[in-house]
Amino acid sequence: MDLQELKQLYINGVYKSKALLVREEPFTLQSGRKSHIYLNHRNFLAQSEYLILVAKIYWKLIQEVIQEYKLGVVDSVMSPIIVGALSGLASKNLVVIKSAKLEHGTKEDIYGDCSGEIVIIDDMTSTGGMIIEAAQKIRKSGGSINYAIVSACRDQTAKDNLAKENIKLLSIATFDEIIAGLRSQLTNKEKELITKEHGALV
Repeated sequence: MDLQELKQLYINGVYKSKALLVREEPFTLQSGRKSHIYLNHRNFLAQSEYLILVAKIYWKLIQEVIQEYKLGVVDSVMSPIIVGALSGLASKNLVVIKSAKLEHGTKEDIYGDCSGEIVIIDDMTSTGGMIIEAAQKIRKSGGSINYAIVSACRDQTAKDNLAKENIKLLSIATFDEIIAGLRSQLTNKEKELITKEHGALV
């Protein structure tokens, strides 16, 4: 199955799991921004079928750009879950990057071998802030970061911010692609809110 077919399975899964939420009262995103549109990956990736699908797509995306790498886990809810599945599938080691040093045990903020190329993994990003923070820590520790992968990219903001840090952002789909793929399933009110925020539907 090629990437385009896998991407369509992902978009179909977003619909079946009711992961795409559109409502009049805006959601607060991790970046602090407000949006009428929210992709609830937590429920989506809690289903093994979709977790395995996402891991397979990430693996294919990575294989297109690099062969030797470790997986970088950022300090989010879903990143460790995706990397757990992907690490087993691709037989790749991982590095965990915490936002702050733990207050117990060895009290470190990075766990694992930071040498060599590391691909940062998360489920979503709106500004790229958490990925950039993790990349800076890895680079200071001697590792190399050139790529990051997310399932869904909200808009061009994260790609632009990461490009300034010499990181190429790969994704399964953009929000525009997901919305376009589910257009026929949206209510008129949902279409109105999406158009207000994102512009005319494709």
